[in-house]
Amino acid sequence: MSACCENKEQKDASGFCPEQSGELRDGDAPPRAGAPEERPHGTPGDPLGRIVNLMPCYVVLLDAEHRILAHNAAFEQFFGPPDDRPCYAALRGLKKPCTFCPFLQEGKSSKPATVEWVHPQSGRAFRVHAVPFVSDDGTPCVLKTGFNITSDLRMQQALDLSEQSYRAITDNLSIGIALLDTSLRIKAGNIRLSRWFGGLFCLDARICTILRCGSEYERAVNEENFYCPECLFRASLLDGAGHEKEYGLRLNSTDNERMIRLVTCPVKPGRGTGRQVKALIMMLEDITGRLQVNMQLQRARKLEAMNTLAGGIAHEINQPLSALHLYAGGLQMLLEKDANLAPSILQERLGLIMREADKIRSIIANMRAMVKLENPLPLQPVSLPRVVDGVLAMMKHRMTLKKVRMRVDIAPSLPPVLCNEVQLEQVLVNLLSNAMHALDGLGDAEGVRRAVLIRAAPLPGTHKVRLEVADSGAGLNDDTERIFDPFYTTRDGSGGMGLGLSIVHGLAALWGGVISAVAHHEELGGAAFLLDLPAADETRAPEAPSEAVRKRTVKARR
Repeated sequence: MSACCENKEQKDASGFCPEQSGELRDGDAPPRAGAPEERPHGTPGDPLGRIVNLMPCYVVLLDAEHRILAHNAAFEQFFGPPDDRPCYAALRGLKKPCTFCPFLQEGKSSKPATVEWVHPQSGRAFRVHAVPFVSDDGTPCVLKTGFNITSDLRMQQALDLSEQSYRAITDNLSIGIALLDTSLRIKAGNIRLSRWFGGLFCLDARICTILRCGSEYERAVNEENFYCPECLFRASLLDGAGHEKEYGLRLNSTDNERMIRLVTCPVKPGRGTGRQVKALIMMLEDITGRLQVNMQLQRARKLEAMNTLAGGIAHEINQPLSALHLYAGGLQMLLEKDANLAPSILQERLGLIMREADKIRSIIANMRAMVKLENPLPLQPVSLPRVVDGVLAMMKHRMTLKKVRMRVDIAPSLPPVLCNEVQLEQVLVNLLSNAMHALDGLGDAEGVRRAVLIRAAPLPGTHKVRLEVADSGAGLNDDTERIFDPFYTTRDGSGGMGLGLSIVHGLAALWGGVISAVAHHEELGGAAFLLDLPAADETRAPEAPSEAVRKRTVKARR
């Protein structure tokens, strides 16, 4: 179909106007003066015309006055029939020629050109290839071919938007990121690196001259083998794996040396094994602030450990110090009654005092080891019945005053446990002290059950011995998880430091044991603590517990 066709029935199958003779027909008006002669643009059955009509792009032929001399079917699909309108009116609905059109304007070049434009109504985008030429009769014309690039344009816009988004992300990161080729030259990087290194950071610059990451970089970069001996980039190129290291570096943006963390990641296009490294991604992080925070945290932990040590020592030596005071006071009373006290009695009392003094010294050494997470004292097989006997003898007077009914149940032929004897005494004293404190909350009313149970037996299916200490107090609520935390206490205003169970937990860990808490004991109803200790070598003969230890009842004095 063509603008030069006035009779619609004259269109052939190709869409171009049929051949016209150069002679005037009856009723035809003579051509205007200076107007170009209408030329035939196709003939019925013309194969070229059919091909042009099948093309997905629009094809249009214009004269010097922007008149459409011929067009294909795609033109009408995109813009509708031209209806004798000039190209700027038919294509864009304008009343004057397009300002961006480089053709058919006075003084413009006659060379082929390409422009892109967007249809204002449909939003379609086109890339137009225009070829100006002069017809046989000397008339300037332009053949325009417009390809629909809407999908390409939208894809490009989406790609640009994605690139802007990723650029916004990388430029606002606190770390520097760069893409390097296999010769370690910079191909891309974010703005963080530019801020850190200023003019040193530029495209195609060698990254090792910027980072100074090797001890021999100045020599290495001037030789053919430009890799430093400890070069992380070279390692990633060789083994195809990521590497990292930390070192000091002076940045242009700071006066002081900063601690830098360098990470290299290989880029392997494609899939499958055996892929070669084609590029490297470098990530650079300033970790100076983080290291300073870590140092402050370490100092705070040391201070906390010192506080724990001081509080633990004060807490633990309270028991032997009380015994020491008791023994010294008893000796003083004996001397007041009899100045000529028998040497044997005097030696016995002094021996008890020395024993408690040795305990205090051992406790201080043990607390130091626990805070340092060390155990300088060797672990030895310890008879659990002997330790229970000694602790109960030391606490008998206190239990009698508090009217506590003590029940001890130790299994026959109990194997020795592997621990430190003095530390085990500390653990048992702490557990019994907590149990008696729980009974204090029951009051002094008649008929109140004030019982404590000590039970020890091999743990079935394991090479361990379980020591159980339970009471008939109120039990625990939601404290079973936090009960072993340092300085956590359930004693309201009663002077508890909250270190006893924390120390017990630490000592058990040093022996390779585990301690846990039960909120309500199935038999007594109060709290229970279960201490699982490793059994000593079975080849060693275990010490048989006495009958008095296995079944003992300390009744309250009324």
